[in-house]
Amino acid sequence: MTASFRLIVAIAVVLTTGMAARSARPPLPQQGALLSSLPYELVAWRGQDAPPLDAETTKLLGADEYLNRTYTAAGAAPIGLYIAYYNEQRPGVSLHSPLHCLPGTGWETLDVKTVAVPIEVAANGAARQLLIRRNAERAVVLYWYAVHDRMIASEIQSKLWLIHDGLRLHRSDAALVRLIVPGGATQPAAAQAFAFMRDMVPYLNRIWS
Repeated sequence: MTASFRLIVAIAVVLTTGMAARSARPPLPQQGALLSSLPYELVAWRGQDAPPLDAETTKLLGADEYLNRTYTAAGAAPIGLYIAYYNEQRPGVSLHSPLHCLPGTGWETLDVKTVAVPIEVAANGAARQLLIRRNAERAVVLYWYAVHDRMIASEIQSKLWLIHDGLRLHRSDAALVRLIVPGGATQPAAAQAFAFMRDMVPYLNRIWS
C-alpha cells in the first residue's frame, strides 16, 4: 500500500466521521470575515481598491466575501492583494488554488516551490511561491490558505485542518490569500512580499480569529 493511498484512505475515514458529526448538530450562523475592515493604511503601505471582478468570475469563485486591492509604499513595487473568504465549506464551493486559476488568465507558471515565512510573520507558517510569465510580463506570487490562525501552503493539509477544526471547533471557514509582485527577480520580489506580510497578517488574524 503506497503512502499516497494510505493518505487517501485516512482522509476518507475522517471525512465520513466528520459528516456524521456535522449531521448531529445544528448549522452555525453565518459570521462573515468582514474583509472590508482591513485598513487601507498598513504602516508604510497605502491601499487602493482594484476594479471589481466580473459577475461570471465572482459566481465561479463562489466566495462569501472577497477583497482585491493594490498596496504601494515608497521605494517598493506595488503589491496586489487578493483574498477570497469562505464562511463554510460546502458541495461545489471550495478554496481555489492559483495554480489552477492563473493559467486561465493567460499566466504561465515557470517555477513553483514552498517557502517558510519569516518567524515574525507566523510561527511555522508556509506559503507557495510561484514565478509566472505572461508575454513580456513576469511576476512573483505568494499564496497560502488561512485556516483560522494558520498559514498553510498545501491544499491537502488545508483540507485536513478544516476537517479537524470542523470536528473540534464546529468551524469550517477559511480563506485563500494571494500576493502578486511584478518583476522577474524572485528574491527581491519575495522580500517585498514578506515585508508586506509582516504588516498585514496581524490584521487578518484579528478579522477571522
